[in-house]
Amino acid sequence: MDIEQKQAELINHFVNQASTLKASALWPLIIEATSHPSLFAFSEILSVPTVSELQGTENSLYLDVLRLFAHGTWTDYKSKHSIFPPFVFD
Repeated sequence: MDIEQKQAELINHFVNQASTLKASALWPLIIEATSHPSLFAFSEILSVPTVSELQGTENSLYLDVLRLFAHGTWTDYKSKHSIFPPFVFD
């Protein structure tokens, strides 16, 4: 299996999972996706409508992490890494 096919399968898996969950139950999925060693694309997950519902909730930190992984740079990651609790990046 080539890397593009593997990425597509992983993205589809996480998008499908996110599409079935309510916003309050998304945070474990976001942790799983952002810590997956073979997943390198996150914009599709970010575009799932319920994900944006995390904004302004007690779990909005996970939306911020997903945005960082989807659109951030290495410099962004290094500068923001310290503001997130350690469990987010473990």
